[in-house]
Amino acid sequence: MIRGLRKQKEDAPKLEIYLVRHGQTEFNRDGRLQGWCDSPLTEAGKAGSATLGKRMAAQNVKFDAAFSSTSGRAVDTAKIILQNSGQPELPIIELEELREYHFGAFEGQSSDELNQYIAEERGYPDTAAWLEAYRNGSYNMLMSAVSQLDPARTAEDETDFLSRLRIGLFHVIGECPNDRDARVLIVTHGMSITTILKSIDPMSIQYRSVPNASVTRLRYDMYKGLEIIGIADGGLNWGKDRPPVAPISKVARGLGYRNR
Repeated sequence: MIRGLRKQKEDAPKLEIYLVRHGQTEFNRDGRLQGWCDSPLTEAGKAGSATLGKRMAAQNVKFDAAFSSTSGRAVDTAKIILQNSGQPELPIIELEELREYHFGAFEGQSSDELNQYIAEERGYPDTAAWLEAYRNGSYNMLMSAVSQLDPARTAEDETDFLSRLRIGLFHVIGECPNDRDARVLIVTHGMSITTILKSIDPMSIQYRSVPNASVTRLRYDMYKGLEIIGIADGGLNWGKDRPPVAPISKVARGLGYRNR
């Protein structure tokens, strides 16, 4: 019986998730906060997305389904990737839950100015000291500060953001085949990807966005849940240099994630 249960788990269908950050945009280039607001892909952003699609084609990566956030920069990136990977006919399902973090009244503002403001409000000697603390924090100190300092009181906190992303991820999982192995493309955003990674393994990445048009690869099955395979430049390869799994964060645990 035990042997049969082990085999059942080993043979469970697995879903490979190719989690892609959109290509470079005008706001990315100009250093402006880009949450729910949007800006077009730059020529470099389009080229980077096309290059990624060609790399996928060279590795014979084929998707059973494609998803993106509803932001134009994510949808456009997904289209370019599919056009260059040999699947231009694959429909793209847009999900609001996969949108970037909402910065409230700070949307579209200079990211440097926001970080300087937070450093002053939180008593750090300079922006560099604030960023060092934020990058290596045990929770998302940026989201905490933005949600508290936002004069419009509409910015998300970490719990709300992760909960929304989790709804989006499991919508994707529910839409994909569950009777066989499958592969799915998801084009989303920098803070979205970092938040997902931190919820699975808090030691997997610092609090910073992965590069534009990079692949972060996850694997899901009903027994193990979500696992990290490769991050950013390692996303098209099997990641072997990822830090060991650390205790899961309180926020992630409260939303149903478990250590693997």
